[in-house]
Amino acid sequence: MRKLIKSLTEKILAISFLTILISAVPSTSSLSKENKLVKASRSDMLLYGQIFSNYFCIARRSKVKFDDAISLAANNLTAILINKHGGLLEELDGKNITPNQLLNGSSNVIVESAVLTCPDQVPEKIERKVRKTIEQRAKSIQQENKKN
Repeated sequence: MRKLIKSLTEKILAISFLTILISAVPSTSSLSKENKLVKASRSDMLLYGQIFSNYFCIARRSKVKFDDAISLAANNLTAILINKHGGLLEELDGKNITPNQLLNGSSNVIVESAVLTCPDQVPEKIERKVRKTIEQRAKSIQQENKKN
């Protein structure tokens, strides 16, 4: 029974991976001058982070190793950022970053979101580190808001 469930889970993950990749590949019509690449907005990034955090959580609950689950989710998110947005992020004000930097950032976005949505699937050491970072960021934002 476990082998059947594991096999089914692997097939579902593979199908979802392929579906995401296919949807991320720009069609010839999207390459026309009328359809220029648009920078990923903050709301785009929040949406993608939630989608791939869920993907990560499902993979972890299916007994996929942490490193493998985060790698799959981050690579999919990075593929969408490159194919749909040309790797451009609104938050960076036109600054170009490498695909490797996008991949690292994607991993961070997913892990942060996963700590909030499925903390039991994130190794404890990583969860503590991420929560500390989130708290520091919140304090920084509060201080900035008090100044304004």
